Amino acid sequence: MHAQTQHRTRRFTVDEVLNMIDAGILGEDEPLELIDGELIYVSPQGPPHASLTNNIRDDLFLAYGAGAHVREAKPIIAGDDSLPEPDVAVFRGHRDDYAGRHPRGDECLLAVEVAHTSHSADRAKAAVYAAAGVPVYWLVDLPARRLEVHGEPRPDGRYALVRVLAGDDRVSLPGLDVTWRVGDLFAGFAD
Repeated sequence: MHAQTQHRTRRFTVDEVLNMIDAGILGEDEPLELIDGELIYVSPQGPPHASLTNNIRDDLFLAYGAGAHVREAKPIIAGDDSLPEPDVAVFRGHRDDYAGRHPRGDECLLAVEVAHTSHSADRAKAAVYAAAGVPVYWLVDLPARRLEVHGEPRPDGRYALVRVLAGDDRVSLPGLDVTWRVGDLFAGFAD
């Protein structure tokens, strides 16, 4: 009979990961995210995921204009042990405000994850975004043509409000007096 081996893992902080990037231990373009102290590999994006992400980024850029900064697949400091990279995020201020550092979750207006095959991982990120104070998190469910809107973050890492919208339902853009028809997010994508 073999003795069961207990494996210990080494958890990392945001500062340690940023130092590893600066030292060249980790590449800036490596497909990794720091989530709850663990470095997690990120799956490559297929064409539908990439296309929808681009559409959302462009639409958010047009909607917010110079009033906010829209970033695609860039890190957010989400506490001491998480550095997620949402597919798209909108931040208060101007891009120059973040030239020397990554923005924090409490500077974010909206974080967006597009889920084509990554539903469980993207749903798990809701806790990270809520704990970081991201006020609104969208999970865009491409196969189901639905939008999960998470709002009212709580300190325990959950959102108090979760709504599932589709078709003719309308979603508000945080900080703007603008709504979008949810079905329009998926225009051009075959069923």
